[in-house]
Amino acid sequence: MATTAFPAIIAGLISQFGASTALTDVRIFDGPEIDESYPGDAIAIGHDGTDDGDITAGSATQQFLELGNRKQFEDGSINCSLWSWNGGTTLTDRRVRAYELFSALDTALRTDVSVGGSCLYSTIDQHTVAYRQTNAGALVLINFSITYRAKT
Repeated sequence: MATTAFPAIIAGLISQFGASTALTDVRIFDGPEIDESYPGDAIAIGHDGTDDGDITAGSATQQFLELGNRKQFEDGSINCSLWSWNGGTTLTDRRVRAYELFSALDTALRTDVSVGGSCLYSTIDQHTVAYRQTNAGALVLINFSITYRAKT
């Protein structure tokens, strides 16, 4: 029996988003592998959007209830970061593209809210938006969290 569903949910999200045809040309990373070395669209699962230093992948809490067979509920949150960056200087274009990708993520998640059976349900909880003007063009960054409930 797994102590936590956290690792399985991250792996499931990477797989589920990677299988989405709406996200075919988007790089999907497990955590802080994004290096910002070239423009492109990307999503990092288990990444809080921090540029350097410690990166918080997420959090979880567990509550023991009389669920039978010594099971407990786990409520957790996976931090994710999405960006759209193409080398251009127009924020409007990047913002539109970033929210197209955000919508595609939501659609992919809604196709299987159990993330391959790793949790009871999951949903996009909240998001923040940031803009960056870099030497390689404008970037729109959406940091968001996916919350879940699992039975471990």
